[in-house]
Amino acid sequence: MASTVSPRTPLPDDERTLGAIVPLARSQSDESSLVEGLIDRSPAAVAELFDRYAPLVRKMLIRTLGSVVDIDDVMQETFLVIIRRCKTLRKRAALTSFVVGVSLRVARNELRKRRVRRWIGLEDAAVVPMVPGHDPVAAETLRRFYAGLDRMDASSRVLFVLRHVEGLELTELAEMSGCSLATVKRRLARSDQRFRAITRADPALRRLLGGADDD
Repeated sequence: MASTVSPRTPLPDDERTLGAIVPLARSQSDESSLVEGLIDRSPAAVAELFDRYAPLVRKMLIRTLGSVVDIDDVMQETFLVIIRRCKTLRKRAALTSFVVGVSLRVARNELRKRRVRRWIGLEDAAVVPMVPGHDPVAAETLRRFYAGLDRMDASSRVLFVLRHVEGLELTELAEMSGCSLATVKRRLARSDQRFRAITRADPALRRLLGGADDD
C-alpha cells in the first residue's frame, strides 16, 4: 500500500519497547480451567487472568490508542468486561481470542469517547510519548502519524493499526474482529483509502513515512 506506515514501525510506549501484538500460546485445558474459575468468580482466577494477560492487553491498547493517557483506567475497564462476559464464551478454550476481541472493542469505544471530548473542547489531542532513544525524527513521525489517525473513525483506525503497524494477517484480523474475511478486506480497503487521503493532505507526514513521491 502506498504512503502508509510499514509493519513493525516503532510505536509509543512508556516501558521502552512493547514488541509485537502476538496472542499468547496456551493449552486448551489451561484456558478452559481459567474460564471456569472466572465464571465462579474465583479470586485466584481473577488474579491469574490479570497476571497472564495484562501485558498483552496493555500492549494492544497503547498501540491502538497511541497514548498512555488514562491507560490504567482503560485496562481496568477491559478486564471488568472480560470477567463480566466470560460466561458467554462458547468455546472455553478460546479465552485468548476473547480477551483480544474485548480489548479491541474497549479501544474503539475509548477512541469514540475521546473524539467526542475533543470535539466539545473537554480534551486536547493526546500527546504521544517519545519513542525509545528520543529520536526527534521518529517522534515527529509518530506525532503526525497519530494526528492523522485521529481523523479516522475508531473502527477503521484500529483495523489499520493492526494490519499496517503490527503486520497481522487478514485471517488474524478476521478472528480478532469476529467477522468474515471478506468483511475485513472490505473494511481494510476503506481504512487504507481514508489514510491515503489524510497523507495527501499532509505532505510532511508523507515524507516522514517515505511516500513523498506517491500519487
